[in-house]
Amino acid sequence: MKLFEPIQIGSLKLKNRIVLAPMATHYADENGAVTPRLKNYYAEIAQGGTGLIITESGYIHPSGRGGLRRMGLHQDTLIPGLKELVDQVHAAGAKISSELHHGGRQVNAEIQGIYPVSCSSIPSGLERFVPRTLKVPEIEELVEAFGQAAKRSLAAGFDAILIHAAHGYLIHQFLSPLTNRRTDRYGGSFRRRLRFLEEVVRHCREVVGKDFPVMVRISAHEFAHGGFTLRDSQRFARYLEEWGVDSIHVSAGTHDSQEMEVPPMTIPRGCHVPLAGAIKKMVSIPVAVAGRIVDPKMAEEILQKGEADLITLGRALIADPEFPKKVQEGRVDDIRPCIGCLQGCLTQLYRGDPITCLVNPSAGLEMEGRPKPAKKRKKVLVIGGGPAGMGAAMVAALRGHEVSLWEKNEHLGGQFQLASLPPQKREIRGFLEYLERQIKKLGIQVYLKQEMTLNQLAQTQAEVIILATGGIPYKPEIPGVNQENVLTAWEALANPKRVGNHVLIIGGGAVGSETAEFLADLGKEVTLVEMTKEIALDAERIHRKVLLSRLGEKGVKIRIMTEAKAIRPKGVEVEFKGRGEFLPAETVILAMGVKKNAALEEGLISLKAEAYRIGDYQEPRKALEAIHEGFKTALKI
Repeated sequence: MKLFEPIQIGSLKLKNRIVLAPMATHYADENGAVTPRLKNYYAEIAQGGTGLIITESGYIHPSGRGGLRRMGLHQDTLIPGLKELVDQVHAAGAKISSELHHGGRQVNAEIQGIYPVSCSSIPSGLERFVPRTLKVPEIEELVEAFGQAAKRSLAAGFDAILIHAAHGYLIHQFLSPLTNRRTDRYGGSFRRRLRFLEEVVRHCREVVGKDFPVMVRISAHEFAHGGFTLRDSQRFARYLEEWGVDSIHVSAGTHDSQEMEVPPMTIPRGCHVPLAGAIKKMVSIPVAVAGRIVDPKMAEEILQKGEADLITLGRALIADPEFPKKVQEGRVDDIRPCIGCLQGCLTQLYRGDPITCLVNPSAGLEMEGRPKPAKKRKKVLVIGGGPAGMGAAMVAALRGHEVSLWEKNEHLGGQFQLASLPPQKREIRGFLEYLERQIKKLGIQVYLKQEMTLNQLAQTQAEVIILATGGIPYKPEIPGVNQENVLTAWEALANPKRVGNHVLIIGGGAVGSETAEFLADLGKEVTLVEMTKEIALDAERIHRKVLLSRLGEKGVKIRIMTEAKAIRPKGVEVEFKGRGEFLPAETVILAMGVKKNAALEEGLISLKAEAYRIGDYQEPRKALEAIHEGFKTALKI
């Protein structure tokens, strides 16, 4: 495979063409220093066969720190820790590059205690603070800070540096006509908007010398009205090669078009490949491409077609650090797939927490999170075949326990199987198929269409019972809720033929909103009713943005601050600000959340077996919490 052919970046030779994308982790300490957790995270990915590790954005100046626990490159005291990180990655067989970064206006003032800075005082859509305009001497100071960060990278033993000029951060802010309103030598014309990047590149090159690889990451398209486009970035690329850059890394978007910066499952795989292909036509230096490349077949096709020279994998390597090794060994079916949910890698980050991964609970816990052989082999019964139960069964079996899994439905997956039915969420199916394959390989006994009864539970010989029966749909106590024309969202997704042409959905959370889109795609006329001022607030923020846009495009009628009072055979009586109204509908769908399914609780209490309650059975939450709970529970047994 071309994916595993060596490649040269300047003086640096890589063993293959797989690159870890720079992604913030919040694994560093509050001073930006490397921690054991950060070292283990990168070493794990290096051991998995990746050719080049690019660390998370290292802030080059205190004013550019993007988060409370981001890795720093801003002072010499950090060099020893960085060197330990480099040595650990080298020992694992990979090369490693730092990433030089300044957040500019995309820095939270509450973290720094001062307002952010930028080329102009244009606020970001993500942050509420208006940045202070940098003066020319301050710009020159930051150019020097980039050079000093490059010098520290060299001293720590990094094999290359990557200058972050993408995603709406400081250098990008100088490049974009949307954010650069300067009239001095750093703004105005296209060429003057390039000046800051040119000075950074040339100074870094001067500091590290002519033979040390210098790379630059760009957003090849802003995807924002009035912003720069592919044609502009092609011009950027030619200048970068002229200035002596050894490789260009192609991404896209800004925090204002974040669905293209960090594409969720709703954005097609390989979304930036055409951009990279267009950039590659303009330069002779290697071009790397990112953007939801999670399939090794797609990665190979990109290289074979000459659309890029290197494949940048981000979340795919968080989901499975052994992705490269498994591809090389012909074990593609064993790759734990990234589903683009963003729950662990992005939602956690914006909360200020360390990142994790929905499909890989070991991410960031590489030492303590590995399943180890159990001291004593036990007979384990898992009741409930949703993702929490499946994950718990798999980890328990990996540790050597004898495991059986009971599921009342005719297939495994639980709510996650239903969640995979709405449009643009089919990626979820890939994870369920992975779990099913692993369960089969591990020899776990699976009993489908087998609902555990209290009597059967009392007679079980299991030494450990894991109750993962999930939740059940919540039904409000309003007149008419049990009529034949009323379905739950689960029932509507599983059997859309039962749904009439005119539909009213009560409940505008993520489930109700996604069900609305699913039915609109089937040609149904859909009205969504929500009591609060917003819909889909429980959806991941980027997915929500894309979802709301699609609901509008597909004609879904949305009623907010509207309460359902009674369901009638031909519609629903609602109330808005004290005023009653009747909304006609053939079918009424309830999407008002779930409640704990406690059917077996009485029987569980009477047993002497070691017992655990996980997932929505313990408390209705998101899939990430359920899967992680199953994983951690199985590690205890």
